[in-house]
Amino acid sequence: MCEYTKLRITLVNKNGIKELLIKEKGISFIKVILMKNVIIFGEPRSGKSTLANMIVDKFNYQVIRVDVVRDTFNEIYPELNITPDTAINNKKFQLFIQEYLNRNTKNEERNKYGYVVEGCETSIYDCNRLFNTEENIIYYLAPVDITPEELFYNIRTNDTEYDWTFKISDEELMQHVKGLIVKGKKIKQECEKYNIKFVDTSHNRKEKLDIILKNIESEIENH
Repeated sequence: MCEYTKLRITLVNKNGIKELLIKEKGISFIKVILMKNVIIFGEPRSGKSTLANMIVDKFNYQVIRVDVVRDTFNEIYPELNITPDTAINNKKFQLFIQEYLNRNTKNEERNKYGYVVEGCETSIYDCNRLFNTEENIIYYLAPVDITPEELFYNIRTNDTEYDWTFKISDEELMQHVKGLIVKGKKIKQECEKYNIKFVDTSHNRKEKLDIILKNIESEIENH
């Protein structure tokens, strides 16, 4: 006779909403509605953390901040030199973070609450390969239609002591913003290639984030 301690069954109800039935030995089935995960990738200072916080407040989601994982990884293994500029091309870190995110966001590994994942450490190619499924909502954010001078002003105007840009000089920041715009244009092109949602947050960021939140709410409700 087969013995088990926990049985998990995923099904779709009459409204098309995925549900998870969990049965532990000697306990009746418990029905749990599975929520979609939201993955927010893109350039630094593009509104990713702000949007992630909005989603957490709205849907009581759990949040994974990839930059925190990256920084912790770098503190433990400094010899690997895993920085914001090198993480995306570091094979060891990519193997770790991709498996870590994949395990957390898979239906069979998580509880009833969805995850919101935010960061800039995974390529669009890998994001599409690993996470572009019906269980996940993906958005990329980056500046595109803006001059370096405008982006510089926007960042400095909104800088707080908790932002990494607060700690660097004006000359360093100007070099960074030039690179962010160039990368943003490449990200937009790649998102179009893989049919992944992209939003240029150069201007009217609050309004655009509000629209994204409403769209995410609609996708979750219709899941």
